[in-house]
Amino acid sequence: MESIFFLLSKVLTVFLYPLPLFFIFSFLFLFVLRGFRQKVGFFLLIFFLGVFSTSFLANALVRSLEKSYPPVTIESLPKSDAVIVLGGMIQTISSVKERPELTDSADRLLDAVRIYKAGKAKKILFTGGSGLLFANQYREADLANRILLDLGIPKEDILLERESRNTYENATESAKIITANGFKDIILVTSAFHFRRASGCFAKQRIGFYAFPTDYRSFSTDSNAFDLWVPSPGFLELSTLAVKEWVGIFVYELKGYL
Repeated sequence: MESIFFLLSKVLTVFLYPLPLFFIFSFLFLFVLRGFRQKVGFFLLIFFLGVFSTSFLANALVRSLEKSYPPVTIESLPKSDAVIVLGGMIQTISSVKERPELTDSADRLLDAVRIYKAGKAKKILFTGGSGLLFANQYREADLANRILLDLGIPKEDILLERESRNTYENATESAKIITANGFKDIILVTSAFHFRRASGCFAKQRIGFYAFPTDYRSFSTDSNAFDLWVPSPGFLELSTLAVKEWVGIFVYELKGYL
């Protein structure tokens, strides 16, 4: 009986979610529409959204960014002057002001701490100001500082870069701190899907580094899990993330940032 309940809870609740309901009502609306062109046009819009909401396209898109950057063990890293961690994992406009709230890319910060505590880096350099339009008073580095201190990182081993607004500025502003401190050996930490753009920007600034990709978003599609076959906002978000990153790479190449 419990197995049947579990099965129904997984299958039936899908039809209560906004995105599946949207597709159901949209296909029903197709039968109401008059005119062949209207039906085809509306169907193509539904199809477009549906395809980008599938696990298979979302996974393929993000995998195309991650495949060139396989995981690296902390043990294999050489001892370095600093580990640079790119921001993008703290909600700067959270409604909860009492504590910093981490987002999906929290592995970036976690792995930087692990690298430091393993004795592979003498300093942690966090780079990230505000990427928000019209709200640049909220600096991610300030919130990261609170987290790092709470995790037991000594204040003197934390360096903050709080002026950058994007990946290119992460690199240019970090380069100033690296030069001022005379750092020679650097470990660069960011999400695997973001590593191509980030590494290109840092290389452009003539900053040598050891790569430590993290926060892998791709997943195995071999399990045939039911959830993989249902259009999901999560898969749509993943597709959007990958498309945004490819667009960013293209634009950065045009601008000469890479």
